[in-house]
Amino acid sequence: MKKAVILALTFILPLAVMSQGKYEYTPKVKNRVEIINMTGEISIKNAPGAAIIVESDFDMERPERAEGLKLLGAMEDNTDLGINVSEENGVVTISGATRQVRDFEYTISIPEGIDLSLDYSSPFANGDIEVDSYKGSLEITTLSANIALTNCTGPFTVNSVSGNVEVVFSSINQDEPTSLASVSGFVDVTIPAGEKATIEVSNITGNVYNNLDLKGKAKAKDDGRALGLGAIKHNDGNSYTLNGGGQKLFLNSVSGNIYLRKK
Repeated sequence: MKKAVILALTFILPLAVMSQGKYEYTPKVKNRVEIINMTGEISIKNAPGAAIIVESDFDMERPERAEGLKLLGAMEDNTDLGINVSEENGVVTISGATRQVRDFEYTISIPEGIDLSLDYSSPFANGDIEVDSYKGSLEITTLSANIALTNCTGPFTVNSVSGNVEVVFSSINQDEPTSLASVSGFVDVTIPAGEKATIEVSNITGNVYNNLDLKGKAKAKDDGRALGLGAIKHNDGNSYTLNGGGQKLFLNSVSGNIYLRKK
């Protein structure tokens, strides 16, 4: 029995190793990366070095009759992972080169200090977005995909129509504001208790739940006409400070709930 198991592993393990493809590209200019036409499941993280690293289980079979032929209307797959990587004017573009990318998973590692833009708003997108331990400016747009950012600093501009947005901050970038929005999904944010921030909350039909020590910025304004009348709302009624205030954090959900948690 043991011999049979060992023999089976001898065949299975090489297949597992071979099924994972890897492509590396070192940008000429460390400036910006744009990811487009990628409709499979995507994970983003920082790369340890200067190269962009793409890893995937991509393995598309080509029919025998296609020998020597190229896909009509598609970008060149110059990575053997179903994607095209190019650079122009300081912008590295990573683009799906075939419809079949939606059937595979991609992990993309970006060097620190490079701004990243990910357009995942295709109706054919077939996964969710996961970002782990990312330091740097990040823009994400989705249609229905959920977005999860873990141990990140920002600044972020995240927009989804019906997907949920979950963010766990390791710290809040104080140089630029962060915006997190979903039309019908929830927005769930976890912040270290000692971080400074000014939080602007906006939603219409959802509720806001919080266990942070937030202070409201709204103050009653002197108005002679208001004598004897109670104030209903203030201009700054949805603005709160955390630990005295800091960089702005905009949270917006039209019909979903907003959750503010202490890390």
